[in-house]
Amino acid sequence: MNQSNGPRGPGVRRLAGRTALVTGAPRSIGRAIAEALAEEGANIVLHYRSRETEAHEAAEAIRKLGVDVLPLSADLTRSSSVRELFDLAIAHFGGLDIVVANAGVASRLQPVAEISDTEFDRVLAVNTRAVFYVLREAARRLSDGGRIINISSSSTQSAGAGFGAYATSKNGANATIRTLAKELSSRGITANSIHSGAVGDGFLAADGGVLSPEMTQYVAASAPAGRLGEPSDIAPVARFLALPEAEWINGQALVVNGGSWI
Repeated sequence: MNQSNGPRGPGVRRLAGRTALVTGAPRSIGRAIAEALAEEGANIVLHYRSRETEAHEAAEAIRKLGVDVLPLSADLTRSSSVRELFDLAIAHFGGLDIVVANAGVASRLQPVAEISDTEFDRVLAVNTRAVFYVLREAARRLSDGGRIINISSSSTQSAGAGFGAYATSKNGANATIRTLAKELSSRGITANSIHSGAVGDGFLAADGGVLSPEMTQYVAASAPAGRLGEPSDIAPVARFLALPEAEWINGQALVVNGGSWI
């Protein structure tokens, strides 16, 4: 990635010629980020696990923005599958400049004392181990001057009762990001996390109601604006972090939760 700020002005696509891999991209935050990067001219590797129909619908929509899109399925909990994902992406585009680690799973609210081994292992397998595999491969394969962006959760900073498994699983990747910021700085690569608040069409809806209706209203009311977040609240922050102008932001946790205190 060229680190010069480059031209600015109407119609300038500041990520033209770059390629971005976005994991968990068929819907919600992942799709919004993929579209935001495509609007800046980046070609997109659109990762999905099982939502094939949604992934191809998202790919078609993004192609209309005038970029190339490669939808690829991979089980990120398997390191061999992550390596293959990167292999296919690089073979198609010739390299990778931006990696957005967005894929994750939710955990239903439970006191720590009631979380089973099975549930804890399920959440850590995706939110910790799989994200580590993606970040590790990004460190190995990303072009100099690249961008690594991890989509984390603001619950890691102010976890409420019942968020034990989820917040714990998300904190692992946060530590990896801070480490990568130091290890990759000599190559001009930045690594940052976006700590998203609750998004209304994300886990809350996708998993059949991770939060009860009452708890959902409570979480929404905790933000000054009195609402849950939207993918469109998160995507512009990822877009900015991917730009050359963001080269001085490194190893940071950007909280994007509307000021919610949960």
